[in-house]
Amino acid sequence: MKKEWAVGSGRRVLGGAIRLAPCLFALGLAGAAAAQPPADLPPEPVALQALTGHPKVRAAEAGARAARAEHERLRAGSHEFGLRLGGARRTVNGGPEAKEWEAGLERGLRLPGKARLDDAIGERGVQEAQERVGDARHEAGRQLLASWYAWRQAEAEARLWRGQAALLAEQRRIVEVRVKRGDAARMDALQAEAALAQADAAARQAEARRDQTAAELRARFPELPAPSAAAAEPALPEGGEADWVAHTLEHNHELLALRRAAERLRLATRRAEADALPDPTLGLRYASERDGEERVLGLSVSLPLPGAARRAQARVWQGQAEAMAEEEAAARRSLAAQAAGNWQRAASGVESWQRLQAAAQASGRHAELARRAYELGELGLTETLLARRGALEAQLAAEQARLAANEAVARLLLDAHRLWLPGGEAGEHSGR
Repeated sequence: MKKEWAVGSGRRVLGGAIRLAPCLFALGLAGAAAAQPPADLPPEPVALQALTGHPKVRAAEAGARAARAEHERLRAGSHEFGLRLGGARRTVNGGPEAKEWEAGLERGLRLPGKARLDDAIGERGVQEAQERVGDARHEAGRQLLASWYAWRQAEAEARLWRGQAALLAEQRRIVEVRVKRGDAARMDALQAEAALAQADAAARQAEARRDQTAAELRARFPELPAPSAAAAEPALPEGGEADWVAHTLEHNHELLALRRAAERLRLATRRAEADALPDPTLGLRYASERDGEERVLGLSVSLPLPGAARRAQARVWQGQAEAMAEEEAAARRSLAAQAAGNWQRAASGVESWQRLQAAAQASGRHAELARRAYELGELGLTETLLARRGALEAQLAAEQARLAANEAVARLLLDAHRLWLPGGEAGEHSGR
């Protein structure tokens, strides 16, 4: 009995594992596809605050409020009540004069179907404006990335040059010791002093560029803190070029805004075609004539006679809708090219950094060995300084490659709508 129960339990466990396998596999794919942004980016809450407060984003939000007001206007319609008042004095030859007056109330009426089109046009306008807000935020995010990594590049260059100056100062001390001992010529001391002066001047220039980029960053995004000097190794996110191009096109606000604009213009074309049958105007008239002896109550209907202008307006909207559709197609191609370029820059950037980092480590070890060899009198100063210069250039190249790779990865995530998302926005785009 125990054996049979164990076998049955084993089957139940195995069956449950088989049923859970697809779920676990899907969770694994989702975890693999989740890309982590570079760790040297500003804190996400601060970045979101900086993007929300950007003037272009606030301008786009004002445009969205205007679009919502326009939607309300279209829903209400352009027809309003009109009040007409008039007075007259009737004179009959040889007879008495009589006072007369009249009052009228009139209003145009939208024909069935036009109100629904107006509401749809307003709704598309609101959606387009909301996408413009997202596009403005995206453009502000691109500016933030460029300014942020420009500061980091300048800071890394200044830091490495200042470190180079410190190493050359130590090298000068070693040379001076050898000169005092008589193991080195006075020419070596002058050469070491010149190398130190060049490194110090380069460090000062790099620090000036760092301060300039920091000032530009603070001017564009005053909410951001000063970047830290912490290094972050580049990591390429999961997926291939085609995957990231598809992600970019799926979530791009510019494409969605152009699509909503084309839909709005097509609806405007249908609305202009519906205006081929003009809206009537109904009126109620009450008049008092012959000093009140006669009273008149009547209804009136006025109907404009459509002309060529109405048909031409429909063709105008149709042409604009076709142009907007072509703009969407052109933007899609351009964005696909940008996304492919982003992926290639990220992939090649990570690979280049790995190679340059290995070269920088080897150059650093060679420079350290050259320093020790010079201290022991086994190598000349010129070769030692050349080794030190080569190590610095390798370190600069590796650091620049690291930051460029991180910027490319961050740009890839930003364009694919996976970085700095305001609350709820990812869900809004999931079904588009």
